[in-house]
Amino acid sequence: MNPLSVGVIMLSLLDEDVSDAEVKSVANKASKAIFVALLIIFFIGQYIFKFLGVSPDGLRVFGGLILLVMGINMVQGHGKKVNHSSKEQEAAGNREDISVVPLAIPITVGPGLITTTLSMSLKAVDWQHYVSGFVAILICCIASLLILGRMPYIKQKLGVNGLRVFNRIMGLVVGSLAAQMILTGISEYL
Repeated sequence: MNPLSVGVIMLSLLDEDVSDAEVKSVANKASKAIFVALLIIFFIGQYIFKFLGVSPDGLRVFGGLILLVMGINMVQGHGKKVNHSSKEQEAAGNREDISVVPLAIPITVGPGLITTTLSMSLKAVDWQHYVSGFVAILICCIASLLILGRMPYIKQKLGVNGLRVFNRIMGLVVGSLAAQMILTGISEYL
């Protein structure tokens, strides 16, 4: 979950003369949608994959590959190509409310975050794991709400180059997580 990158996309989809109250409203709606989507994925996503016959190890390897591509793109300074296309961004600019689609889904809750949440769900074996997963999702969504709501101020203070540097650092984290998911999936399968 990278709310700074999502915030930059959010600002590009909103009108230039948008008020802080409108930005906070979009951030509030988007964060609620992200929270609900992540809870659904965390609590029932693994059962859907089991029903479809997809093994957890296969999911870890493929999800790791998706995250690896995202991490490489982030480190190289490319935009979020994986989650949305230019046609989707243009359509979003023509819509009045961008909070749920495309901002929450698929820009924020895209393949990488879905894979990460499902991987976390696969490791949950007792109620403590489910509670800690719920708390982690809650904390991430609150952080996302705070960052998205303050995005005009953050962009002004960090500047475009500051956001790019942060995005590249996050790319290293995402790439490392991806490599670990791939290694875990392969070793568990073997």
